Amino acid sequence: MLVWSDSFATKIEIVDTQHKKLFELLNRLPECVASGRPDPEMIDSILKELMAYADKHFVDEELLMAHHHLDPRHINVHRMEHKSFMYDVQNMWEHLSLEEDLTEVSEKLVRFVTSWLTYHILGIDQVMALQIFAIHHGETPEQAYELRHTIKYDSATTHLMLDSVLDLWHMSMDRCHRLETKLAALENP
Repeated sequence: MLVWSDSFATKIEIVDTQHKKLFELLNRLPECVASGRPDPEMIDSILKELMAYADKHFVDEELLMAHHHLDPRHINVHRMEHKSFMYDVQNMWEHLSLEEDLTEVSEKLVRFVTSWLTYHILGIDQVMALQIFAIHHGETPEQAYELRHTIKYDSATTHLMLDSVLDLWHMSMDRCHRLETKLAALENP
């Protein structure tokens, strides 16, 4: 379960409101699984609603960045993260649901989305907000990017981000090992 706290706040109202809604939608998935036997139609419905909202949110963030003329170096990386998320979640749902227990698939999806949102919001979304505020206060997009393309975090936020990255890495490694095993089985029947 992903719980909103001030450390996630970008101080941009529309972004924070949409992030809270993403948390709410994500938190419906574990509730659905915990309620007993998971229903694939219900999980699919929640996941589709989450993805549709995430897509809308990503478009809004990208319009916000364009409106404030953020440096293209930031916009390109930010946009790539958005596209990667949409692809990864869809891919996980389609492929994992064919080969694993529905409860396990749902738990993996929740872990992935939780870790990804944590890392993304505490990372590049915070950087985006700092750059927008800097431009609003008279810096050029290039200056805002050069001075604010990274953030120094307090130890609690650093731990949250590291935990998220490690969780994403472990999930990727697990998936790679499963694919290697399948490939080996195909090569040596």
